Amino acid sequence: MSNRHRSAAGRGAADNRIDGSQDHILSIGVVAKMFKVPTLALRIVELCGLVRRQRVGRVKVYGWSDCERIALLVKGRSAGISFRKLVPVIKAMDESLPQAARDAGRHKSVLLINALERHRRAICDVLDELYRIDWELSQRLRRDG
Repeated sequence: MSNRHRSAAGRGAADNRIDGSQDHILSIGVVAKMFKVPTLALRIVELCGLVRRQRVGRVKVYGWSDCERIALLVKGRSAGISFRKLVPVIKAMDESLPQAARDAGRHKSVLLINALERHRRAICDVLDELYRIDWELSQRLRRDG
């Protein structure tokens, strides 16, 4: 998130604009473009209770905390983490939940972190092997060419 975006976050929930123009209100269309997801996907996330748009004048807008949750879902999807696995983590971010629900969300978060770290190590091992093989092949091509 750029500094311009971050400074807008401190203005409060009532002003969900990056600057004064109407193009930067965090409406469903703007957020969908920002995260390159269909508006239907955002509506589904909202129906699941993971984000909630607030009415500002005649427009329903997302807050920055909603955008952080959406970002986690989008990044999780690109990493192969299912929506279902991230739901408890996102719900745990709600401070009005009982402590037990927040603890369960944190536990799920730690499990996901550990699984992703193992996956990252496996990917790094494969990349190292591929780099080594590529180097060997390039040496052979130089020698034989």
